[in-house]
Amino acid sequence: MRRIIRQLQTISIVLMILFSSIASVSSQPLWNTMNNEKEVLKLSVWFTAQEVDQYLSSDTGLDNAVNWCKHYGATKVNLESYGRGLYANRNTLVNARKRFLKEGFEVASGATTEDGPDNFEKFHCYTKKANQEELQRLVEYAASMFDEIVIDDWYFTNYQCDECITARGNQSWAEYNTDLMYKMSQERVLKPAHAVNPNVKVIIKYPQWNDEYHLRGYDVVRESKIFDGIWVGTEARNFDYEKSQGYEIGYNAYFNMRWLATLGRVGGGWFDTGGSRTKVTTYIEQARHTVLGDGNDMILWSYGGHLGATPKMEALSKELPGLVKLAKIVHGKPIKGVQLLKPGNSDPFEESWVCSFLGNLGIPFIPASEVDEKVKSAVFPVQALKDPDFVVKLQRMLDKGTPVVVTDGLAKRLANYPDLLKKLTILPVKGSPKTLLKMTREEIKPFRDKLLAPFGMKFDAPNKVELYLFGDNTFVVENINEEAVDVTLDLPNVMKISKTLVLPEDGGNGELSLSGKTVKIKISPSTLV
Repeated sequence: MRRIIRQLQTISIVLMILFSSIASVSSQPLWNTMNNEKEVLKLSVWFTAQEVDQYLSSDTGLDNAVNWCKHYGATKVNLESYGRGLYANRNTLVNARKRFLKEGFEVASGATTEDGPDNFEKFHCYTKKANQEELQRLVEYAASMFDEIVIDDWYFTNYQCDECITARGNQSWAEYNTDLMYKMSQERVLKPAHAVNPNVKVIIKYPQWNDEYHLRGYDVVRESKIFDGIWVGTEARNFDYEKSQGYEIGYNAYFNMRWLATLGRVGGGWFDTGGSRTKVTTYIEQARHTVLGDGNDMILWSYGGHLGATPKMEALSKELPGLVKLAKIVHGKPIKGVQLLKPGNSDPFEESWVCSFLGNLGIPFIPASEVDEKVKSAVFPVQALKDPDFVVKLQRMLDKGTPVVVTDGLAKRLANYPDLLKKLTILPVKGSPKTLLKMTREEIKPFRDKLLAPFGMKFDAPNKVELYLFGDNTFVVENINEEAVDVTLDLPNVMKISKTLVLPEDGGNGELSLSGKTVKIKISPSTLV
């Protein structure tokens, strides 16, 4: 009898553990959903080296991290091996990797090549051999434990010490910096990483500031081809007209994602809480633009920062099922619209971030790094001059009757081609691209009408309403404004129209009606339809 009782007690314990496990899984419905949809869209959480040591060195800390990630639907984690002067503890990294894998997460690593908070004194001078060796050491450290490493966007240089000046010789700083960092990528990152771990994938993460990449050593043309993938900074901030940089406006994220995809393999985007400079609606815009940019993975930087951003995390968790639906709508469909050119490593002159502002004019763009003379219409900013054959290509497009709009900065530099200028429509940027945000509905209309005419379309909307075209029968309109707007879209050969998705799903409003070939839409603030 005692043996039977002991057997029953054993069965009871086993059942209790089993039921506890089932309850744990079922209590995380969002995680279950995202785990099932991770091939479509996944949410990842980045743990800095400091956070690895602080939060993941104990069973309690690991329990909390696992539960928090599951609660908010994250199915992947990046455990930073090195960052801001700190090598995370190896035992802690290995133990955390095992625990997250056991819990069903994907696990990768990362490295932030910065020696301290905003410290430019060490790692940002890669002319110095000691810094090159340290770069190699931190990459080897990560590769010895992980099969995927993301190099964070502090992997740049703008140092100008005496040693740098001597090594530069007659090169421009952009030429020297890009040559130097391309060499570092080959010899101090990729080669040693694969020597330590032949299976490791090394991914480069580019920051938001695309018009300054080459000035700080990012060679997106060459580096994008040798790394195993690209991640993109999709951070945005509440745009302050007087203070904000152009790369902080939301559309910049979409442009970056699609533009860099013409140069390499883009896997996902990366955004942060933004602190007080990013309100909840702006925070959610980061996620939407990442998905519109065809990002499969959204990395949240970072765990510690998001622990104190519960309102933003709650908003994101509500939005996630809708973002999965949006990803399914976008993925696999070619983007249609107007070519917007920015050659790799091109100088912006007085038109920094102009491409990021142009998207607010309700023109569906195809970001491009090379001129495609077969497009139906195009916008060319001053960056186009990076292409040495640009004028010849432009002339051929105009001879075919292709509608072309150029910025006044580019027009000024084409003054020696008066016959060509006569055929161009000139957009007034006035040396300050953010002034595009002040264009009225009526001022935008002639430019938009000209560019959309070859598509048989017209779009009428105020500023800060974005239009995207996917495939042959899908369009997305996003209202960035803080007030509701009425827009109309005239389409050729339209028989009926259906509303597939509104974000946010809870509280967003997009009223559609069809009259003849005209679609009328009333969109609530900060809403995507």
